[in-house]
Parts: sequence; C-alpha cells; structure tokens
Amino acid sequence: MGSPSAELNVLESLRPWYNNGLRFVYKEAFPGLEELELAVKQKGVRSVGKPVAVNQNSAQQSVNTHSAAPNSTPLQNGPHSSPVSRAAAAPMPSHLKQETPPLKSSRVPPAATKPSQAPICHPNADSWPAPWCQLASRITPRLQIFWTYPQLAQDLSGDADPARRKLFQSLIGYMGLPKGAISFWPCTTWNGSELETNSDVFWQGVRSYGVRFVACFGSQACSIIAPEAPANASSVHVNGVQVIVLQDPDFLKVLPPEEQQLLSIPLLRLPLF
Repeated sequence: MGSPSAELNVLESLRPWYNNGLRFVYKEAFPGLEELELAVKQKGVRSVGKPVAVNQNSAQQSVNTHSAAPNSTPLQNGPHSSPVSRAAAAPMPSHLKQETPPLKSSRVPPAATKPSQAPICHPNADSWPAPWCQLASRITPRLQIFWTYPQLAQDLSGDADPARRKLFQSLIGYMGLPKGAISFWPCTTWNGSELETNSDVFWQGVRSYGVRFVACFGSQACSIIAPEAPANASSVHVNGVQVIVLQDPDFLKVLPPEEQQLLSIPLLRLPLF
C-alpha cells in the first residue's frame, strides 16, 4: 500500500487528482513524454510498456512538456478517453483556486456627495406685523407651501370659526405631509369689523421663506394675491410661484369629509419635497 509519508511528495497542483485515486499516468496520454523517457533511463528505471509512477519531478515535467508542445493534440473528454485526459479536463476545486484580493480602500472611489445647499435665512418673527407674526414664529425649514383664505385674519384674531378649523385640520391630515411642511399665511387683516386686503405683506412672506406653492382657498383670495388671473382659473403662476385655486372654506366646511377631500385632490398632485 505504500508509506503514508509518500503523500508528502505529491505536488499541491496534482493533489486533487491524487485524492481522487490517480496514482499512475500512461505515456500515451502525453505526446511530449519522449523527453521524460530519456530522463528516466538515465536513472536506470525501465518504463517501456509499464505505467510510470507519478512523482514530483516526472509529473511536473510531463505537464509542462505537454503544455509547451506546439503540435500536441488537445485532450478529449469523452466516454473513451483515458483516465488521465478526463482528470486533466476536470476543473480545479474552488477552494484551491487563487482568489482575487479585495480592493484596498485607497482604490475604491469615494461616494458621490450631494452639493450642500445654503440654508435659507428666515427673517425674525417679530419683524412681521400682526397677524403674520403669530405664524412666522412657527415656520420651520420644512416649509413647502402656504395656505391662505380671506377669513384667515379673522380666525387668527381670536374669533375663529370652529367649522373652518375642523375643515383645515382634516385637510392637513389628508395631505399626510411632515409636520411643518404646511403653514398658513394671511392675505388680509381684520380690524374688528371687516377684512382689509394686504397682498404686499403676503408676497413678501412668499419671497422671504422661498415658498414655491400657494394653496388659495376661494376666488376672493385669488383676486387678492393674483388679480390678473383669469376668471375660474384652477392654477396660475405668479412670479415663479404656482397658485392652486380651490373652493372657499365656507363652502367646503358644510360638505362631507369625502367631498372635501375630492375637491382638494389638486393639492396631492403638487411636487412637494
């Protein structure tokens, strides 16, 4: 059976074949084996007509000679091929293949970073007149859209309509936007008995907070902030700001919640964030 120490003389490149039972190689399987016969005869070993034992020197020279022979015939892997040709065509086990070393950290390109945007400098809340100062203190960097309606100044004066408050609480929940994305901004003031228009302060706030969208509830509010808008317009652009014209809150507040949401669908189509 041989000494177990004989396995130490097996080349690592041939060990998978050795472990699969390969012990001898016939010279007919290697067209370039003629040079090996001369080397074997010089050592006094008769190998003609007998199998040649696989060892470190002869097997390695045999493989190298066959690879370098220009006129050698490729090994065939078929039912009538020799054991050596089938073994030579067998793929190397995956655990013996040399793995490609991982890229060093210096070779990995740095991740692309988004250009930093300069933060918007909001004006001091106390710099706004009443009733805008009440809302300016609550505005956050998440602000995306202003909501306005003529009766807003009256609701901020302490004489708010509970039905309008409930309406806008429902619509804000229907929008599903993060807290602070929506802020009310009046287009009128309340003198205790009647509403007075003030579109200048309204648009000053739009510019100061970088708002790109305005939800205008009611045609009266639209005539205040966009007097040049066509009649019955559902959307109009003013100074690069898109104004969405919706129904008056006193009309919406008496409708069922489903109809209120249906008439406010244009707000869901705005490309916020």
